[in-house]
Amino acid sequence: MTDEFTKGRFKALALVSQFLKCPSRELLLESIYKDIKEEDLRWVTDRFHYYTLRLLEDVEEKIKHSKESSNN
Repeated sequence: MTDEFTKGRFKALALVSQFLKCPSRELLLESIYKDIKEEDLRWVTDRFHYYTLRLLEDVEEKIKHSKESSNN
């Protein structure tokens, strides 16, 4: 999956990760409307945030490794 990342996709993932860090007001209101506890919503968004950060790290590592390989 990391092979599919372009510079633009990497930037987009970083942006999405920032938004997942803290649920938006709109998402919080929607969760109230759908009878979802705030702690459950935060648990889910925390996990999404964690995995997007891990994916960003994987992509960064792959880019670093690729640059090192091309320099040798």
